[in-house]
Formats: sequence, structure tokens, C-alpha cells
Amino acid sequence: MKSVPRVLQFNDCAFVARNMVRAAARAGIGWDYLPPEQVRPMTAAPTNPLMAKARFIPYVARRAVKLRAADVVHVHYATSARLLRERGMPRRPYALTLHGTDIRKQWADPQFHGEIQRAIDGAAHVFFANNDTAENARRARPDAEFLPALVDAAALPAWNPGSQATILFVSRWDDDKGVEQQLGLARKLSSAVGNRAKILGLNWGPGAELARQAGVTLLERMPQEDFHRIMARAHVAIGQATNNFATSEFEALCMGAPLAALGSRLPRPDDGTTPPVLEGSEDEVVEQVLAALEDPAGTSARLGGATWSLPRYDAAAFVQRLDSLYEQIAAGTA
Repeated sequence: MKSVPRVLQFNDCAFVARNMVRAAARAGIGWDYLPPEQVRPMTAAPTNPLMAKARFIPYVARRAVKLRAADVVHVHYATSARLLRERGMPRRPYALTLHGTDIRKQWADPQFHGEIQRAIDGAAHVFFANNDTAENARRARPDAEFLPALVDAAALPAWNPGSQATILFVSRWDDDKGVEQQLGLARKLSSAVGNRAKILGLNWGPGAELARQAGVTLLERMPQEDFHRIMARAHVAIGQATNNFATSEFEALCMGAPLAALGSRLPRPDDGTTPPVLEGSEDEVVEQVLAALEDPAGTSARLGGATWSLPRYDAAAFVQRLDSLYEQIAAGTA
């Protein structure tokens, strides 16, 4: 009888690992999960050095217990790989997903380069999750493979726009999301729609107050499920103003919500396609958003966001492929 490897999803970014675990469970495959708040302390260290050191004890113990119960580890974010090599940790082969900043910025930074490269070199298999990091990832590891930021489509509410027209900015207000461009778009949208639609966004990021001044009603940060419900009621979602999308944009697409974004997107490294969104300059995006508010269902059908995104970003579509890889890693044949 074939031995089934015990798999631990270690750490997380944007709930991608959690989405993978949930999708696998629905397929009858049990992967364990150690989320970020259980991997390491998430709050500032106490000023007392002994207390600062002591607070790591339960985290170290938990990591050791989880690693002993695993045959293969899938590490999410490169700086977490060193935690597998700490004294007292049982050695386990691992796959590594580079989730963005680790390979986009830290790998090129002399302060972090050695740590990131060691994590990459030590992995049995390396994935990268973003279109714009393909070049760096393949320079660091020529056999690195694209594995997108996966969403749990089965857990998403159905897109059902509410009675009041709503535009929702889905990303936080900071430089990584193109905040200056986003603020310009928010100002122009606010002027164009007047009181015909609500413009919503999260109170998250250094540009949040400027977004409020631009006419965006800010929502306090909330559980992800609550944000999904708001997203499902929006007539139009606004993605980040970069050439690359993240999890929130793909969740909106998987729901079928019309998605707009400034500029254009990089093609996927595997099939060369780009997300079907309302895109272009400020004026072009505003014009398309206004039209979408008049006919959100028709816009959704024309764009076909769910049809395009579900086979490419739904975690359920990748479970069997990953499970086979974990078997190869456990057998030493990956």
C-alpha cells in the first residue's frame, strides 16, 4: 500500500496556505496548518531581555511538535525557512513558496540576500506566486515554478450586488499597491459619481486618511469573511494600481464581480493570459466604471472574470498536483 506523506503547511501569506488546506480537506486530503500567529510572536518584544527571550518558548515547542508529526513541509515566505533549521528542530524536506517581498525586494538586499538564497537552495521544490517575480525567482532557482496566490472559491459568497450602487477598493493604501495612482483615481471617481454610488475602501495603510479626503468611506479592518460579504455586494471592485494583482483581486474575479484597475497587468508566466478587467488610464477607467454601474450584471458576463480565474486561482484546482509533489518530495524523487 502506498504511504501517504503527512504534510504541514507552515506559515502563511494572505491566507493562501489556509485556502490550500481547506480545499484539500474537501477533497479528503488532510494537510496540517501552522498559521503565522502560531509560528512566531506577532507583537512587539518586552523590554526585559529575559522576558523577550522566554516568549519564544511556546512557539519553538509548537514548531518542534508539528515538525515531528510531518513528513513534508510547505513553507510560505522565505524568511520562515530558517525556523526549520533551529536547534532541536527535526529535519524535514520542504517546498517553498516565494510570496512576493521576499524574492522581489529582500533577495536583492544584501542584508537579507544570504538568508533568502539559503532558504531557496535548501528547498526540494520552489514556487513563486507573482507574475512580476518570475525573473528574480528563476535567477535564484532556475527550476522555480509558478504557483499563483490561491483562493478558496468554495468559501466565497456569490456575487450579488446590493440595491445601492457601490464601488469597493479592495487593497490597502500603500506604495506596494500603487497608492498615489489609487488616490488620483479615487478623487476622479468621487467627482464623477457624486452621490450616485458609495465608494468604499479599507482603513488600512499609510494613505488611508488621504483616501478618506478623496471621498472614500473607510471601513475598519475586519475578519476576512466579513470583507468577502461586502465585496460580494459591490457593483464594481477596484484593484491595485500595479502590473500585478494579489489575493483580493483574484477573489473578486472568482466571485464574478466586475473588476477595474489602472494600467495593465503582466501576463501569467505559464499561459500568457492576463486578467479580464476594466483597465487603462484614469479617464478610461472612470468611464468604464460609470458604465458598469449602469449594468453590473452585463459587465460581469462580458468580462467573464469567474470563467477565466477559477481554473487558474481556485485552490481546489491545484490540490491533486500539490499532493503528488509532496509524495515525490517525501520519496526523495522531486
